[in-house]
Amino acid sequence: MNAIRIRSFVAVLGLSDEPQRPWLPALPPGDTLAEWMLVERGPLRLWFRPREPAAHRHLPSVERTAAWLLGDEGECRSSGAAVSLVNAATVSFDAARRRLTLFTSIIGLPPVFVHADRRRAILASDLYLIAGVPDVRLEFDPAAVVEFARIGHPTFERTLYKRTRLLPAGSRVVVDPESGLTTERAWRPPDPESVTWEQFVDRQIAAFTDAIRRIDLSKSFLSLTAGLDTRTIFMTLADQRRLVPAATMSGVRPSLDARIAAALCREYGVPHTIVEIGQRFRRQLPDYLYRASRLSGGLASIRQAPEVHFYDQLAGRFAARLSGNLGNQVGRGGTEGISTRDAGLSLLSPELRKATGFHPRHWLLDDLSLHGRRFERLLQHGVTPAAVGNYTIGNHFAIQQSPYADRALVETLALRPPGGLRPSASPISMRLRDVRHRFLGEPRSTSFQRSLLNRLGGRAATWPINFGWRARGGVSPAHVVRGVAALADMLAEKRHVDRSTRWIHGALEAFARDITGSRAVRESGVFDPRIMDRVVDEHFSRRRDHYESVTLALDLALAHEQFCAAPRAVIGQRYSCDRIA
Repeated sequence: MNAIRIRSFVAVLGLSDEPQRPWLPALPPGDTLAEWMLVERGPLRLWFRPREPAAHRHLPSVERTAAWLLGDEGECRSSGAAVSLVNAATVSFDAARRRLTLFTSIIGLPPVFVHADRRRAILASDLYLIAGVPDVRLEFDPAAVVEFARIGHPTFERTLYKRTRLLPAGSRVVVDPESGLTTERAWRPPDPESVTWEQFVDRQIAAFTDAIRRIDLSKSFLSLTAGLDTRTIFMTLADQRRLVPAATMSGVRPSLDARIAAALCREYGVPHTIVEIGQRFRRQLPDYLYRASRLSGGLASIRQAPEVHFYDQLAGRFAARLSGNLGNQVGRGGTEGISTRDAGLSLLSPELRKATGFHPRHWLLDDLSLHGRRFERLLQHGVTPAAVGNYTIGNHFAIQQSPYADRALVETLALRPPGGLRPSASPISMRLRDVRHRFLGEPRSTSFQRSLLNRLGGRAATWPINFGWRARGGVSPAHVVRGVAALADMLAEKRHVDRSTRWIHGALEAFARDITGSRAVRESGVFDPRIMDRVVDEHFSRRRDHYESVTLALDLALAHEQFCAAPRAVIGQRYSCDRIA
């Protein structure tokens, strides 16, 4: 694909004759404007950050190349200029027609956000870049805040802010001064074919192994959990003699996943790093909360703080992260984000509580059949909203790679025969299915991952996966016992017993009280200070558990401070980047 590889961008296209005043992108701490480039043509002002920090010195002229690729190019390395990809978005500018064209990812990741009014349209890879444009003042969308409290994230294309949304997945988006912003469908699944389960599994294996072969792994590490998704990647890399260093996140006491991952790496002579969520993490937690909030667009602070710590501990040694993202959906028709947040709305201001008449419907309650074209719903509504915060944080540090995020592999889902384990319309059934997978695994006859592990053989096919099952069949009694203990820990965490004590009452109590008690937060119009004080006091005095409500307050307070408060100053070093004329 003849395009400049970029990590992030922000484009402002004037929709009126009113001239734009010059501006610089607002950056998180640690970024420098020297890494950014500017394209300025008539009504368009576009800033972008090339994939490599010094790449702008060698980039072709925009006269010859006016196209940018955001994300991983693995899908198009051998197939040319495909416009609808799974793990990338493409941006191009037609100077003669003053037109910006963007093809979004088939699943909406990497996300692209748009903020539009009568004067201009702003497109960006990150919400903090939109918030940094002059005269932009983001405001909370009450309906999105209710979804954030009830479900855990806004649904469909909403963000937390008014007039600011995600561009639809699998779409062609055109912005020009004459017609404004228009969107049309750019990708549809192929027509279903009648195939047997054996043929379906074989096609998935062929597409998966080819996807791994095309990924550039020269600067990558594998985020290894030793579960089915990442173990299948690991063993395929071993078969292709392309193994890369691996890293696993764990608590102070190594988790079951971390122990199995370490053993797997020792067996194959692969360097392995365990990133511990321990005392160092606790000491830097306030900083991680701010950074996670900013990089996620306000969607996460506490929940994604370990992710920021994870990348910090790897210290920039890798430029790309290979993971099992989409393995759940593509490999077995599973889902992400099964649990709901269910935080109380009482601590919100009366103005925001007016939106309580809006009752969000979780996408899990809709039809999730994988037969025929309806699997689009699983990919686009079951992946994107729950993963946006995590993806934008990760993409800031490293290009996000996954062989499951490959167009050829994703399109095999249109061939999926009837029958087999399929998603249920009940969240409870989906949780039970997840437990079943952890203990018993997927049927070999319908799982391309399990079938591939068996074909590749080796000890990885006999070592326990998750809570004890083996790819070749049978279970490990010792690991089943450990799995039961791990499941009990997970259930305790879900009841907030362990998580609330470990995080809020320990490292976060003083920080949470400072944030929720600050004048700016109390006068923001987001909260009812009297009720918020009561909720915080009851929680920290241990009279009543309000974990979800307290974390909701922290998320919204940090989001308001970084996205909705006074105009944002440019954070970074002195402007010193080149302009493309």
